[in-house]
Amino acid sequence: MTMSRTTIRRRFFDLSNRQIHYRCRQSDGSRPPLVALHALPGSARRLEPLIGALDGRLVVAPDLAGLGDSGPHPDANASIQDHAQDMLLLAEGLGLGNVDLYGTHTGAAVAIEMAITAPSRIRRVVLDGVPLFNPEAIGELAQRYAPAIEPDHNGSHLLWAHNFCRDMLLFWPWYDKSAAAARAGGLPSARDLHCWVLEVIKGLDAIPGGYRAAFAYRAAERLPLVSQPALCISAAADTLDEVSRRAADLLPAGRLISVDGVEAGMAPPGRVAEAMLRFLDEPDD
Repeated sequence: MTMSRTTIRRRFFDLSNRQIHYRCRQSDGSRPPLVALHALPGSARRLEPLIGALDGRLVVAPDLAGLGDSGPHPDANASIQDHAQDMLLLAEGLGLGNVDLYGTHTGAAVAIEMAITAPSRIRRVVLDGVPLFNPEAIGELAQRYAPAIEPDHNGSHLLWAHNFCRDMLLFWPWYDKSAAAARAGGLPSARDLHCWVLEVIKGLDAIPGGYRAAFAYRAAERLPLVSQPALCISAAADTLDEVSRRAADLLPAGRLISVDGVEAGMAPPGRVAEAMLRFLDEPDD
């Protein structure tokens, strides 16, 4: 069967001690490859609408260690730098050459670190929601945002995962059910929520460590070290909208673009893709 370039295929890449699962969309090869890095919780599955809108691009969207169908990192306290190293090994192993990066939330932190670690291999960077947390908020978030959840015979962990995902779309932070914490945009379809919950359940053991790494990451100190052209996307639907605006000012070659609209708590993928492609398709100096 012939596969079109718009078909998203799923594959595995072997590291020395585990596998990275990734989604891949082919292209005609006329543009640099794009590595797309997902947010927590869940996997790169949530990026599929965006991947589908990035016409003409070879897109590789991995699941971070322990999430989705990727094997867990051997270090339960893996840092953002550890995740960045995984992604660089993947890009090298797939022979992608110089790549563009897209990262959202935790994925944005990983993209920042990749750009700093391997500047000669990263062409441009798109940061969609930068985890630039206020120091006074980090302690509470680290303690409450992603508690360790153990499976039990009653299946209460399954209901917890469902409510966790649902409430993330309705409140920020998800555990604050006050009117002041309410988000706009509502919920996706029950089917789409179900599919996200399934991905979250796969990575239940890795989610607390992933959030610890994200909350420990000092983005304000690292952003000034990103030398590549970088685009920060500020979306009214995003819980990190305000801090993404501040992040753009910390990037030596950074710029900011605002994306309007809300679709189930997220910025419309088509509008995000349009902003990305304008930036990524600019000629290099």
